[in-house]
Amino acid sequence: MKALIAGLGSIGTRHALNLRSLDVEIVGFDPDAARRDAFKARVPGAALVGALEEGLAKGCSISVIASPNRFHLEQCLAAAEAGVHFLVEKPLATAAAGIPELLARAERRKLVAMVGSNWKFHPALARMRGMLEAGEIGRPLAVQAVGGQYLPDWHPWEDYRRMYSSRRELGGGVLLDSHDVDYLTWLLGPVASVGCRTATTGTLEIDTEDLASMTLAFRSGVLGTLQLDYLQRPYSRRVHLTGEAGTLIWDAVENELSHYSPGEKAWRHWKPPLSYDLNRMYIEEMQHFLECVRQGARPLTPLAQGAHVMAVLDACRRSAARGGAPEEVAP
Repeated sequence: MKALIAGLGSIGTRHALNLRSLDVEIVGFDPDAARRDAFKARVPGAALVGALEEGLAKGCSISVIASPNRFHLEQCLAAAEAGVHFLVEKPLATAAAGIPELLARAERRKLVAMVGSNWKFHPALARMRGMLEAGEIGRPLAVQAVGGQYLPDWHPWEDYRRMYSSRRELGGGVLLDSHDVDYLTWLLGPVASVGCRTATTGTLEIDTEDLASMTLAFRSGVLGTLQLDYLQRPYSRRVHLTGEAGTLIWDAVENELSHYSPGEKAWRHWKPPLSYDLNRMYIEEMQHFLECVRQGARPLTPLAQGAHVMAVLDACRRSAARGGAPEEVAP
């Protein structure tokens, strides 16, 4: 199997190295010669191209779209048109317009198309979902979640103001760092409506929003809040679920899942093994994608799920433009 990696930044390089460890040949595409050179040093022996069409013509059966957000949709459309299965990093697009065409094209070509969702392969978050499905806290009622990290700490080896997250023209902004919306809807189902306020605080010298605060109403009746930001020091990622019969808390930083049972009047705590390497979730994500390609199976995060996340984010933008008033999420 041969894979085209579109976008040779940090996440594209990670996927390339993981795919190579799974015996997949690598073709790397990036229009930036400096990134191609850096990629060549990290992934020696990979073929390199400066045009997407050239890479798609090299006999690749799969593609990983890891370019800046602005290019995700057009590169997915190109891969689908070429009959190449693809995994696209989140978000699927920067707006919902154009996604229906991609869905139709992928369906017409019978392609496996998956949106990146590495956290779903983390053992603690997967365990949380399993406990919810088993009814261990009864009916979920409420959720409070936070996902924040100081943007200059993301890639300390480069000027954060040049990263895609900092630049509106590349589809940046904290709203589009949509991991948290994706896994909350995986845990609790689709969102019916959302209220949102955003801010560009001015502390980071960037032109994208660096703070977003959401109130979420899920179709299941669960109510929740989500704060996303580029400001927190230290990094925080946490989900607190309240149910009829207990509480679940996942703390990614502490690498711990906690369960409170009212019957026992006690907390139980679970952690992955001390030897657990975070890259493991990326490897398992890629193994899942490759297995879906080989078997023609439905991926854990299909395009329809990516489309729903984008609909939530579009509703967030509409709400923010109206001062935080709730907006319905398109079905």
